[in-house]
Amino acid sequence: MKMHLRTAILAALIAAAAATASAQTGATTATQPGPGWSALKSYTGTIVRVDSVARLVTTRDAGGQTSVFEAPPSLTSSQLAGFLPGDPVTVTFYEGVEVRPRPAGGAPLATNVDPATGLRTATVTITAIDPVARTITFTGPRGRYTRTVPEGVDASQLRALTIGEKADLAYFEYVQSMTRTAAAVAPTAAPPAAPTPPAPDSLRNRLTVYALYGVDNQFSGKMIEAATGRTTGGAPINLDETTYDEVYGRMAMFKVGVGYRVTPRTEAVLNFVYSRSAATEEATRIGTAGTNPQVPLNVNFTEYQYWGFEGGQRWFFSRVRFTPFVGWLAGINRNQDIRGTFVGVPSSVTPGLAAQDGKFFERSWAFSLGPTGGVLIGVGPFEVMAETQLRFLGGLSDVDWLVEEGLRDVNSKSERWSVPLLFGARIRF
Repeated sequence: MKMHLRTAILAALIAAAAATASAQTGATTATQPGPGWSALKSYTGTIVRVDSVARLVTTRDAGGQTSVFEAPPSLTSSQLAGFLPGDPVTVTFYEGVEVRPRPAGGAPLATNVDPATGLRTATVTITAIDPVARTITFTGPRGRYTRTVPEGVDASQLRALTIGEKADLAYFEYVQSMTRTAAAVAPTAAPPAAPTPPAPDSLRNRLTVYALYGVDNQFSGKMIEAATGRTTGGAPINLDETTYDEVYGRMAMFKVGVGYRVTPRTEAVLNFVYSRSAATEEATRIGTAGTNPQVPLNVNFTEYQYWGFEGGQRWFFSRVRFTPFVGWLAGINRNQDIRGTFVGVPSSVTPGLAAQDGKFFERSWAFSLGPTGGVLIGVGPFEVMAETQLRFLGGLSDVDWLVEEGLRDVNSKSERWSVPLLFGARIRF
């Protein structure tokens, strides 16, 4: 008999424990709205209106933006009655939103609320979109809301929406605590533990890869500065001012780069730069040599090219499908040799660079720097990109024959100022 009694008691204890575990599991499931929760947020504002029946508290932040929060179950009706317009209030909460573009001609969704999770489905009016910060502001059946689209959701959903039009949304908010910070407020009961939201994928959609191509429009800089000297044989040399445009015309520029979003509105960038341009087909006259008569110095130059790396930052301004940005870039570039062949110049008056394989300028390093600006235009998963820059590029190097023949300063103004105009596309990972 005792054995049967012990068995019955043990079975009852096991059943009670199983029921308790089942109830606790059910509670967790009931309050878990699923993937897409934000990190725990803290909001501070001023109370504008309190609806005690609907348990809604309308607030305004320091920037004048109004928000609506539902009082948590832990806040009793008597405590909520102590919340008055003008009081400061602090709210900690989780939030999320799923964008469901409304089909043309479709009937509005019936407003639905899951009391266990706070998940709502409704047809709302879109009032603002920030694709960079991944936020959407809308007016729903119970007021104005701003919600953050989870990192795991493709941001192209935002581009499918239009300000002023209606859309079907599923959105939720779990208020963990709501505290009025005025004096003499009765303490609120300890709020129940909120479900732990999944950690956001901090790397999702932060990395971008892009390519740009265009022309580098120079407006300042001289490949050769006007100077006079003498060849080693004693013949006078007179060099004329010669610009890059006279020799190479507009130069091509190519960039391939990566960007990493440091914050929703800033991005660090690293570019590989390559520029190359062939000389004009006709020989370029750079001056004269000799006396009685003076012989024109006509030169066929090799191509101008350099490569380099540059880093910088971009700041984005929020727009829908059209996102302007500004930034800066600084880099180091490797100029290649520039050689020339004299055309129709007698050996008696040929400058000494002929003894140096026609090398006009040695390969060298040059620094670059300048502010940038541009725009991104969303096209599906890609973004069309246009960028310009006020760009400074350091000068060319000295060569021995210039120094020996008194022409040391012919490249003293060879640093360039230009305005590249580049176009391309980028994709976000």
